[in-house]
Amino acid sequence: MRAVIVAFDGVLADTLPLRAHALVDAANAEGQQLASERVLQALHGRTLLEAALALFPHHAAHDPTLPELVALRAQRSYRQLVQFGVPVHPEVQHLVQHAAARGVRVVLRADSERREVEPLLAMAGVEHAITMMRCSDDAPRGADPSLARSWRAIDARLRALQLQPPVRTAWETAAAETVQAAGEFVTIVQSYPALSLD
Repeated sequence: MRAVIVAFDGVLADTLPLRAHALVDAANAEGQQLASERVLQALHGRTLLEAALALFPHHAAHDPTLPELVALRAQRSYRQLVQFGVPVHPEVQHLVQHAAARGVRVVLRADSERREVEPLLAMAGVEHAITMMRCSDDAPRGADPSLARSWRAIDARLRALQLQPPVRTAWETAAAETVQAAGEFVTIVQSYPALSLD
């Protein structure tokens, strides 16, 4: 038995541009200018709040009100943007379905919140291929970054199923943060778009 852990944001679903757009607009509403490229880089492996805190480090350290307001605005905007679906990467969608058909346990790791992810999976027609899912707002929560918490929770659940790191592969975005985080819990990390079931 094998397991593949698939990043929802940026690998299965093309959500990163929409999440970046929501953050840029939210910052503008608060009188702050953010470059889209910088925002995109900050989003890999982060919630909208974590990205906002990273984009406004001075405020995050001294008075996090601004990044918190930006994140709240962005979250509302993002929910509206995705209510009718998001583009999925068809090659990843096919690989997920093919993996499930071969008996591979497919685990979804999302930086987005569960109430956004579940309907989007249903719209993409892959919800039945997913064995388990870990979203950024799932319990247990804590002070650690959501990416680290997600990987620890995934690791614990896979170990309970006797699926140890040597039989696990991660499909992540090609960002150093996500690749490094995954590398602690799997043997192989593949970066989108160069994915395979081998």
